[in-house]
Amino acid sequence: MKAHYLVEIDKPENHHVKVTLKIERLLSNKFRVFLPSWSPGSYLMREYARHIRWFNATQANGEVLYYQQVGKGIWEIDLTRSEVKNKQNDFSIQYEIYCKELTVRTSHVDLSHAFLHGPSYLMGLVDEKIIQPTIEFRFPPIWSKISTALNDVSKSRSEFLYSAIDYDTLIDCPVEIGCHETDGIMVLGKPHDLAFYGEQYPHKNNLKSDYKKIIEIVAKHFDNDLPYDHYLFLTHFAPKLYGGLEHLNSTALHFDGRKLGNRKDYLNYLSLIAHEYFHLWNVKRIRPKELGPFDYLNEGYTTLLWLAEGLTSYMDDLFIYRASLSTLEEYLDIVKGNLDTYLGTPGRKYHSLEQSSFNAWIKLYRPDENLKNSSVSYYLKGGLVFTVLQSLLFEKGRSVDDLLRSLWNDYKQRPEIGVTKEDIYKMVKEIGGDDVLDQFSTMVETTFDIDFDTAFKRMGLELKWVESNQTWIGADFEFSGDRAIVKTVLLDSPSYKGGLNAGDEVLFLNGLRFLREDSDKISSLLMVDRSYEFIVSRLGKMNKIEVLPVKGPRQLKEITILDRSKAEKAFSFLEKISPQQMA
Repeated sequence: MKAHYLVEIDKPENHHVKVTLKIERLLSNKFRVFLPSWSPGSYLMREYARHIRWFNATQANGEVLYYQQVGKGIWEIDLTRSEVKNKQNDFSIQYEIYCKELTVRTSHVDLSHAFLHGPSYLMGLVDEKIIQPTIEFRFPPIWSKISTALNDVSKSRSEFLYSAIDYDTLIDCPVEIGCHETDGIMVLGKPHDLAFYGEQYPHKNNLKSDYKKIIEIVAKHFDNDLPYDHYLFLTHFAPKLYGGLEHLNSTALHFDGRKLGNRKDYLNYLSLIAHEYFHLWNVKRIRPKELGPFDYLNEGYTTLLWLAEGLTSYMDDLFIYRASLSTLEEYLDIVKGNLDTYLGTPGRKYHSLEQSSFNAWIKLYRPDENLKNSSVSYYLKGGLVFTVLQSLLFEKGRSVDDLLRSLWNDYKQRPEIGVTKEDIYKMVKEIGGDDVLDQFSTMVETTFDIDFDTAFKRMGLELKWVESNQTWIGADFEFSGDRAIVKTVLLDSPSYKGGLNAGDEVLFLNGLRFLREDSDKISSLLMVDRSYEFIVSRLGKMNKIEVLPVKGPRQLKEITILDRSKAEKAFSFLEKISPQQMA
């Protein structure tokens, strides 16, 4: 079924987009159109249809067709109930949708630009496949640029007409319209477009050069096999923004442009670029079997997001190191931060990687104050598990790089199928043997403690631990003006045992007013093994809470390099091993 979309933005200050979907007459007299409920790569039911203001259906001559909404985001058009004088072969669906949420998973339109995220504004057909759709954009003349990875089929400079292979490809290509900055680079013989919306503080980094290095090092891991004709990197720079979403031949990134001049923050931005670009292979091609073909109206449950995101989280910072954009010390400092976060997550004892993945729809993407106590991020633990796998394989002269090659070769042999846990385990066994597979599967399937100390020693590194001298109550605070409000309470901490709750406003501590500045230095105000009285406001009622502080958990001081040559080799790119070397 061929289709044409007309996307019109008349008054961007009102944040509305009008979409007209023109399709051929179907054989059936009854058909349904839908707007997706979620976006691939972001596992939350976002229910985009909630932003639709009006909907109608007409024939090509303008005669109105009978329709009714039959589900969330689903409309049924019944031609047998339509009182039309002249039956046409073509008809149109029109609707207007509100777009004012600036994330990589939603659409945002205002006077400065339009960012259009496919699943959030483009309808599809429930029972028919749309093939070779075209899409035209009309917008105010004050906007001078449009950036997208869609195929440009415009016949003149006065139109903005694009095409895609099918509906899935169409909605997998975000669109940026406005007066944004654009640039481009050629890498490995293919064009890569760069688009930047928003403001940056001055910095001395060479973005084009660093983008090129990232593309080259990631592609090297797949023998420079670039599965696209051209690629688009789109970044929105705005205060407090962070995130990214992968697409088939593009990515949308969010970052705080004020932070590019700070070395650590800049490395974080480069890692984000590498993360989303690597998804081009891992997730958009290599994917869990359950994630395709997509059911855009229902959850796509899988226990393999530790492969999709955990492996990607392991590789992203490593790519930056391998591209010589960071030092070994800077890379290890990032790994240390991940270890700190993981060990400070009580939920690691309750959710395995598989469970964390399966529950992404109701846990990771619906975070609340108790998330750290009940689950663990498959990004975080997944990345650390692959770090341990790397140490196990390194001891045998192999690498996670070998697993990447196996995954990519498997995809090319059967691109339409997707991988299962058994497929991955078989690859790990072939590369590392039964003992490596046994340890790897245990880390994936259970909540057993992971021996990080031994793993890092295999790579010429040592985890240096120190006993904490800080007083600890296990609570974090957020603020409303000067008022301190409990944000999280860690499981089995003194605050947890004493009965302090997330959402409590701390009014007094031992009879004295407790304000924001006090929460910032609370560890220095309290003593170990001395009881303290917190007076809190909970649901408008005063409550008295007794908390007995303790010495804080031991801290990871640093990851020490014992054998630099060995460590560098452990984290370096492993070239292909010949059959003779394997023998």
